Amino acid sequence: MEREKKEDDLVVGGYRFATIADAETARMEIKKVEGLEQKLDYRKPQNVLLVYNRALDNRVFQTPIGLSYLQKMQRDMQKWGVPADKIRPVPLYGTFSNKTERNRSIRESVARRHPEYQGRFVTSLLINVVLIFLVAAMIAIAWDSDRPNIINYRQAVLNEYSEWEQELTEREQKLREEKRRMDEEQLHIQ
Repeated sequence: MEREKKEDDLVVGGYRFATIADAETARMEIKKVEGLEQKLDYRKPQNVLLVYNRALDNRVFQTPIGLSYLQKMQRDMQKWGVPADKIRPVPLYGTFSNKTERNRSIRESVARRHPEYQGRFVTSLLINVVLIFLVAAMIAIAWDSDRPNIINYRQAVLNEYSEWEQELTEREQKLREEKRRMDEEQLHIQ
């Protein structure tokens, strides 16, 4: 029984919404439509056009309930002789391609309708391949370089300190040998 209640809460105006919040938004839009139907003077197409444009500008309707009402207003205004260029299209703020872009028939339809996209895709793909190659080449050059860089700076610094340490050790050894040799000469002289 409770399951049926939840299902009924999601159905509004012949649409089954995914969430209760969307269904409630649709219920509110039904009330807005009813209010407009009572107050709007349909004998004056200019008033209908004004209300229609304000509804679009303020995004008054967001669900299929309100959007279908806006389409009804469009049809009515066309019947009353409002010029088509004065009637703005109903904007859809959601996207539907995320679910369908993997569909082969849709991709083919887009390619037929917009052949420039095919060329753009190939061009984009080639540019991306070239850029990937350039980045890989830059990393390889930086990795192989003797100069310290962001990739090999730690190893370069360690190598430099190791070389200094080795030079100092060799110099100390030479100085000790030289001192020992001088001490031995000193002993022979005495």
